[in-house]
Amino acid sequence: MQDIEQRRSARYGRGEKRVIRTDTNETVRKLRSLTERARLYGRAEGSLVPVEALVTIETEHWVWQTVDRETLSELTHRLVLQMRDGRRRELFMTHSLDAAVESASRIVEFHDGVVLVEALAP
Repeated sequence: MQDIEQRRSARYGRGEKRVIRTDTNETVRKLRSLTERARLYGRAEGSLVPVEALVTIETEHWVWQTVDRETLSELTHRLVLQMRDGRRRELFMTHSLDAAVESASRIVEFHDGVVLVEALAP
């Protein structure tokens, strides 16, 4: 009974008497299924497209760059840094879930915070 977690699902949030019980194995199974579906859709979208930074600093001059609308429409995930004090800072966007997860895992090695991977609306 120890590995059963009690929580209310967002779908049933209005019904106080409805409690959803989820054990660790079921949670892992659902997460694995969700990750596999996301990777499947990511593979169907095709290869990565490099996106240049919007601003680069050369010596003491800021150089502004633009990204065309087609490239922006191909981006699928946003990485957001969640600070301990609750502030959020958008870092960048990627073209696939795999790239987002790999980037997030590298960022958390060097920063004391949580990196959120958010799917962008189609």
